Amino acid sequence: MKLSTPILFLVFNRPAQSLQVFEKIREQQPRQLFIAADGPRPGHATDAALCAATQKALLERVDWPCELHTRFQEGNLGCGKAVSSAIHWFFEAVTEGMILEDDCVPDASFFSYCETLLQHYRHDARVMHIAGSNYQMGIQRGTGSYYFSRYAHIWGWATWRRAWAQYDFTLQSYRQYPQAGLHRHFRTDMRAILDQQIDTWDIQWFLSVWFRQGWAIAPNVNLVRNIGYGQGATHTHKEPAWFKRMVYGSLPGVVHPAQQDIDREADDFTTRTLFNTGSLSYQLKQAIRGNAFLHELYKRITLSV
Repeated sequence: MKLSTPILFLVFNRPAQSLQVFEKIREQQPRQLFIAADGPRPGHATDAALCAATQKALLERVDWPCELHTRFQEGNLGCGKAVSSAIHWFFEAVTEGMILEDDCVPDASFFSYCETLLQHYRHDARVMHIAGSNYQMGIQRGTGSYYFSRYAHIWGWATWRRAWAQYDFTLQSYRQYPQAGLHRHFRTDMRAILDQQIDTWDIQWFLSVWFRQGWAIAPNVNLVRNIGYGQGATHTHKEPAWFKRMVYGSLPGVVHPAQQDIDREADDFTTRTLFNTGSLSYQLKQAIRGNAFLHELYKRITLSV
């Protein structure tokens, strides 16, 4: 049976990784498939061929009847604008759907999990995000297949047009919102985004959900494996220590939790595990982003890797 929920697949210049993820999508044969690709970067000699090869390989693998939509950029928009504008494009056409990037390999149960919860919480304005990833390192939270969080993780996820409408790429609309309870990691990132010092999109989504006091759903087992670390990655060149502790699995069915409330113990665990970098690292990050010369040098170094 074909998957009725639309899927947006975001790609760039990694044909082998993109095909690895796409095979999981292909198994589901979604009725509506959207593929968005950023264009080659100026000064990167191999980008044009790799971008073209990625797009060609994917189109050749769409071998089932479906409503196919493509958005292939001729020029390079950069990570932030390419992804955020593609998601805008997606939700102009559909009211709910799943989003996968070219380095996020989903378990087969990811699709039924997202589809079930998209339907279940379709009209619940509290819920803004459905994540496919879990950062509890094997700790079970509650009695259901998932728990509620304040943290919107984006390694394979789903949402609704109603929720994405709250997204602000610039974060200007949230500038005056109270930041009580927001981790210093994200306060620093927010200042950098307001000053246009980060080329990203996901921090803005995380903060849009946070400031709107939205709820995110997280599965009690990790349904998505990230294969994006390494030299070809845009931001994630080295695996962090917590990445090696992630526990993967499957959800053959969805059991709803007995109580609907944010699991603060789970969020506290995520904060300690993912966001509490050392004080020296934090100070260096602030210094780099606060100095135009250092920040430009940092960008040149990271983009040349």
